[in-house]
Amino acid sequence: MVTTQHVRKGMPASVVKSAAALGMALAFLPISVSAQSESAAYQPAEWEKIVAAAKKEGRVVVYYTPVTPVILRLKADFEAAFPGIVLEHSRAISGTVAKIEAERKLGADGGDAHLDSSSITWTRELAKSGALKPPAGPESRRWPAAHLLDGVVLVLGMEPITIAYNTNLVKTPINGYPDLLRAEFKGKIATTEILSPTSVAWYEWLEKTQGADFLQKLADLSPRYFTGVAPSTQAAVSGEMTVAAYSIPTTALPLIAQGAPIRMVLPNPSFGIRYTGAVFAWAKRPNAALVFLDYLMSPRGQATWHGKGETASPLLNIPGALDSRTVHAYDPAPYTPEVVKAYTAKWNAMFKR
Repeated sequence: MVTTQHVRKGMPASVVKSAAALGMALAFLPISVSAQSESAAYQPAEWEKIVAAAKKEGRVVVYYTPVTPVILRLKADFEAAFPGIVLEHSRAISGTVAKIEAERKLGADGGDAHLDSSSITWTRELAKSGALKPPAGPESRRWPAAHLLDGVVLVLGMEPITIAYNTNLVKTPINGYPDLLRAEFKGKIATTEILSPTSVAWYEWLEKTQGADFLQKLADLSPRYFTGVAPSTQAAVSGEMTVAAYSIPTTALPLIAQGAPIRMVLPNPSFGIRYTGAVFAWAKRPNAALVFLDYLMSPRGQATWHGKGETASPLLNIPGALDSRTVHAYDPAPYTPEVVKAYTAKWNAMFKR
């Protein structure tokens, strides 16, 4: 069993950046949890009615992007916390937004809520058009304001991009991004192709936080390019590559638990994605959706989601959860098609792709 303590052995004090270095990354949304949201929506008597109505609705349908083991944990614990309300879930894939919009247009019975990491811009557009329901439960009084977008979109967690390396092949531990530039790793580093605005943002973030020449030095080591986190991490597991510069905890930790000879390193600071939660205003089961959303905001729901050390909680002191204050969250807004195209051309020239 892999514990958070085991993973955090990869984060010695020497890895922690200075305040000046952190300041370089302000454009990438450093997370603060000092302020709490001031929700005026919660009214105890009204909430009791919502919970009662939710039990009559009997179920809630959620589209989700977190990995399936996470949603299964949440399902089991939510149904234990609220007997009589069944959580039904469907994995959000390419085309899910179009499906949701079709349900909305036709008034069809479909999803009631969305747990998302890839369509935040669309979700925020819904919020600004009044198409989402604001949180109404008791947890809304305590939720950090920095993790409530547009008054209705909750940032419920973050997953950082990490490093994974083969412990059979690396004798001197890797503790952060600077260690990737060791000469011994020439031709042995797995990284990602530019596949999406997220990967563009990660490479740009590395330039801003690790130094303007970091990417050129990385390119000079002749890394190999994979299509995302799973192939690059597997390459490190197999020994085909020594280091995966682009991995994530929900990929690496299950492999470690199965005995894979890799160690996961969580850089500090790190770059990561956000998981947002929202309830559709057109939901057929709006009360059950609001109850589920409030559960996700609770310490119990946050511990169920993040307590295995795979992801970071916006709440402090969630046992086992990663620290969201060290994660600089990806914001898709600046990465327009024109920006992505220009940066991709620059990256291709640097890495000779």
